Amino acid sequence: MHAFFAKFAALMSENFKIPTVFDIAREAGVSRGTVDRVIHRRGRFSAETEKRVRDAIKRLGYSANLNAAKLASRKPRRIACLLPSFKEGEYWDYINRGLVESAGTLGFNLDLQMFLYDQTSSDSFKECSSMLLDTPVDGVLLNAVFKDEVVEFSRELDERGIPYAFIDNNVEGLGNVLYVGFDVYRGGELAAFLLTMSGKPEEILLVRILRDKDHRGDPNRVRRQGFLDYIGKNFPETVVHTVFIDPNAPEGITPTLEAFLSEHPHVRHLATTNSRIHLAAPFLAAHPDIHAVGFDDLEKNVKALKAGYVDFLVTHHIMDISRECLRLFAESLSTGEPPAQRNHYVHLDILHRLNIDGYER
Repeated sequence: MHAFFAKFAALMSENFKIPTVFDIAREAGVSRGTVDRVIHRRGRFSAETEKRVRDAIKRLGYSANLNAAKLASRKPRRIACLLPSFKEGEYWDYINRGLVESAGTLGFNLDLQMFLYDQTSSDSFKECSSMLLDTPVDGVLLNAVFKDEVVEFSRELDERGIPYAFIDNNVEGLGNVLYVGFDVYRGGELAAFLLTMSGKPEEILLVRILRDKDHRGDPNRVRRQGFLDYIGKNFPETVVHTVFIDPNAPEGITPTLEAFLSEHPHVRHLATTNSRIHLAAPFLAAHPDIHAVGFDDLEKNVKALKAGYVDFLVTHHIMDISRECLRLFAESLSTGEPPAQRNHYVHLDILHRLNIDGYER
């Protein structure tokens, strides 16, 4: 009798198993991407392929609505967030707030575990990532400050079968299921375009943040490359200088920039590819003839923009990135299926002091 009920339960479980896109792909003998293209009617596929997929959907009783309903009853999902530590009002403060505030509003049962590392120390990243690997998690959401360490960590996640997603920036060629942020290379190009709209610059000062003594912590490397490539292509005779400033020693920033300007008196263009152009605001206030472009609508950056010290900010709704990344990642963890689109690029906004009013984070 027990054997009968066990067999019956197994049969019922199999019969009532809600099929996934992967099941459809196996049934039809096509790839998961092909199934997605047929369902959403995008891209190219033959009439024969469409028939095979539609027949498989009918046989298995696949329904996107049923799958959506299934999500609501899924077990709790623990997501580890391996992100840079922050102070109030900094970029990663908003990313963190966006994650925490949206976790309970997305229709998933999510448990966020925060692992915050010092972005000036690769050892801190290694320590946090090691602690994370000792913690049972369903998925990992991270950012790429230390490229080599991130590559090594991602390989460990791959070996353990732990899915992971990048937020804000990423490393190409890894096994992440998702990236949400803007196209950082194009963002760098856009900043260079805005900086040079006023004419051909003889020299440009690129202000970078001193993160660690070996300059290994470099989350803006791709954005900076986009900036440099645009200048090199369109203004090949322009010289781009680089000066590092230490955000932990703000009293030395203006003297450092003034010393540079005394040696390069023809510089009239300044840019940062990080979120802290406000650190250069006192220097820019003393030199109103210098054009400046930065990133992100942090409160201090907006203050410098409104004062006229900064010409443009390239930005986006920071907390919206958090919400979208968490939503897509949670859905992927719940269904066991990667998102139909791996890279989700957000729209870039250009802020000037004349259009900043009414722009809401």
